Amino acid sequence: MATLDRREILIIFASFLIGSAAGWWSRTHCENGLITVLSTLAGTVAGYYIIVAALRATGHPVG
Repeated sequence: MATLDRREILIIFASFLIGSAAGWWSRTHCENGLITVLSTLAGTVAGYYIIVAALRATGHPVG
């Protein structure tokens, strides 16, 4: 079983925060639960890829 190092955990946590903010924003503007869940998921995935791309662009090794 693979273990996560500190950097990977921080990336996942930060992307979760971005996704949660996207879900909260959609919840305040649209009272539909399905849209909230989908925007939370999309925000989390997008946040992860944005963070990883930014780290790679600055020269940090991201696995």
